[in-house]
Amino acid sequence: MLARMDVVAPDYSIVLPAYNEEALLPATLGRLRDAMAASPLRGELVVCDNNSTDGTARAAGDAGARVVFEPVNQISRARNTGARAARGRFLVFVDADTLVPAPLLHEALEVLAMSWSGEPVTY
Repeated sequence: MLARMDVVAPDYSIVLPAYNEEALLPATLGRLRDAMAASPLRGELVVCDNNSTDGTARAAGDAGARVVFEPVNQISRARNTGARAARGRFLVFVDADTLVPAPLLHEALEVLAMSWSGEPVTY
């Protein structure tokens, strides 16, 4: 009998909505992987393929991202679908054409970690 394995959830999730971004994703995800490696926190990459007609999903998967699918072409729906699939305590949203420097990701995560109380945010 196999025992259930508990997987530790990541501290943060980086969510990228993507529509026909096959050409841009390798550089974007590579830069994000480098930035993530410089952080002491555990992270994950979630790419939401927004009904692409090119190899967006394959490029994202090849780069090590978890890929989810949103059939309705609308960036807000793609962001929300990616957010629902994310397992991290913090969510970071990045567009597929954005190259995030490691110091910027580190600073953003630091601010999120310092301000997180575990309580829901109300406006």
